[in-house]
Amino acid sequence: MKRKGLLILMLLTLTGCQEIYSVEDRAIVQILGYDYVDDNEVKGTVGVPHYGEEEKRTVEELNLTVTAESIKEFTEKIEKESSKPISIGKLTVTLYDKELAENGLEEVLDVLSRDPRIGRNIHMGVVDGDVQELIEAKYNQNETTARYVNGIIKNNSRRNFPRSNLHQFLYAYYAEGLDGYLPVLKKQNSHIKVSGIALFDGGTFVSTVEEDKVLTLKLLKEKVKKGTASLPSEDKAGIEVSDSSVEYRVNTKGEVPEFNISLKITGFINEMKQSPVDSVQTPNLVNKLEKDFAKHFKENAEKLITQFQENNTDPLGLGNLLKNRRRDFDKEKWEDQYPDVPVNVDVDVEITGTGISL
Repeated sequence: MKRKGLLILMLLTLTGCQEIYSVEDRAIVQILGYDYVDDNEVKGTVGVPHYGEEEKRTVEELNLTVTAESIKEFTEKIEKESSKPISIGKLTVTLYDKELAENGLEEVLDVLSRDPRIGRNIHMGVVDGDVQELIEAKYNQNETTARYVNGIIKNNSRRNFPRSNLHQFLYAYYAEGLDGYLPVLKKQNSHIKVSGIALFDGGTFVSTVEEDKVLTLKLLKEKVKKGTASLPSEDKAGIEVSDSSVEYRVNTKGEVPEFNISLKITGFINEMKQSPVDSVQTPNLVNKLEKDFAKHFKENAEKLITQFQENNTDPLGLGNLLKNRRRDFDKEKWEDQYPDVPVNVDVDVEITGTGISL
């Protein structure tokens, strides 16, 4: 009994050593964004939720904006303008305008990678427009901008857009032969949309994958269970991707490596301008659609790879694959070879169902 009493006393003593804060005592930052000012300054904006009376169940967002010469100075300045201590442990989204991303996010990435308070699953994004304006706009009186933006990125990554968060971006940033990418967000009147994918060379934004090709990028990077695409033709046939797989192979026998990508896609027709079709009664039409969609994704993949090589960005991780295959991997040699290395893409499409006409 004495030991039990001593243990309880020790636990109570240890508990008393930690200072406990309530939600009302802290300014909990959930969204943080930066705009480029000039080569010496950045403008940072934070969003802090403020909940109204319980019976009204309303939520408002307090925004604070300051201009600083560095990310560290921004943190110090924003603290001075807040009536409560700033807490970033619940940060869910960080945003950057295009001009800042084009000048490089190295300082931002260094801060994010070192701060233990920030979770590695937070979402990042490049804004086509003014970040401060996007954060401060009112979209829904019962939903904060942080929750709204976070939901948009999550929802789109379940379908056509490839997944990306802080952990994945940092992994690509520090890896050899691999580059990261982030969603591009754009404010349109009273809502926000994901309009493309920002490609990076290291920490610098170099190019954008347009919306009509983002599904192809996703197919080249990960397994797809939900995704939609349409043929750019008068038939207006649409496909719902239900499954996919991708395999990368590299031939290292020659001086210059050669890459082969095999992409397999399974789906069903969810749109057809022509009259309803049946996969049993019209096998010729089904075969034609399979070939047409295979050609469509192959052409998109080849255009993307050309875009990657021209902008010296490697989101597919071809260099990383080569590094794992060659013991004598030479980073400088690979960077010289990359813009011209042959990359062959083979696409196989299987249609499992048809019949919907819109």
